[in-house]
Amino acid sequence: MKTLETFKVFSGKKLEKIPKIIYSNLYKKVYDNFYFEFEIEKENHLFSPMYTKLRGVENKPLTGFIRKNELFLNSLKEFILNSLYVYSALIEENSYYLTNPHSIFISRLIYKRDARFEVKFYSHYKEELDAFYKDKIYIGRDFINLYKFERKFLGLKKYFLSLEEQNLKIQERAKHKLRYYDDYNNPYLKEVNYLTAEAVRESMERIQLFAETSIAFIPKNNLQMVLESILYLLNLLIEIRDFTQEFENKLRSREEYDFVKYLTKFSKDLIDGIRYLRKLICHLHLKISKYEI
Repeated sequence: MKTLETFKVFSGKKLEKIPKIIYSNLYKKVYDNFYFEFEIEKENHLFSPMYTKLRGVENKPLTGFIRKNELFLNSLKEFILNSLYVYSALIEENSYYLTNPHSIFISRLIYKRDARFEVKFYSHYKEELDAFYKDKIYIGRDFINLYKFERKFLGLKKYFLSLEEQNLKIQERAKHKLRYYDDYNNPYLKEVNYLTAEAVRESMERIQLFAETSIAFIPKNNLQMVLESILYLLNLLIEIRDFTQEFENKLRSREEYDFVKYLTKFSKDLIDGIRYLRKLICHLHLKISKYEI
């Protein structure tokens, strides 16, 4: 019940220090079709954009809180969506799904510690929620702290630490899900492990050089260094993505379907990171060139 205990701190209030952002049509559609899903004691509870409960066993404390705290929930929705706008490219990367007039956006909050949550995002067709809920499409993840919107290191730290965590899960699940584990351990699984460890190590060293929460705060004489560092990190992620996709193709060709879905999620996280780095690179190039769009 840690999720509900954390939410109760904000009962009757809205989250503060959320930047005001004018949404494009893409972000407006996501906001209007934003479904919350709360993980409480290993049970998932799904709520519509109007905060009507759609799925999950009865939990009176949760439904009672939801019914009385629209102000907080609206601000939480804005907090999550604005975090994706500033520190991610997840919405843009998945516009193929999200612009579909039948698609909805599901945001599953999983309590971690203090006021920190992991948020997993899915897309689904609204009319298929009841009958085919398990067919929802995973589109990425984020990590939020309800007390703090701004993120140091341009928000990059969470991408690489998340990859480290996901790699550990992949290595463990491979032992139980792969029919022919020994065939894939060397070179595929060991190489994924090596490439991920290298990327995490290199990223943790480089991002210490730019602890700013926004490109706007980076000193002009550091912009070139930051750009070069981000280009280097981009290349590391591209290398992992390319190898992971080769591994995925190998698994599919040999019908290792029980495991390949986990590798696909890992690939989606890599692609989101790559897209966000490219977003930063574009902004840095414009800042350095002093070109106004």
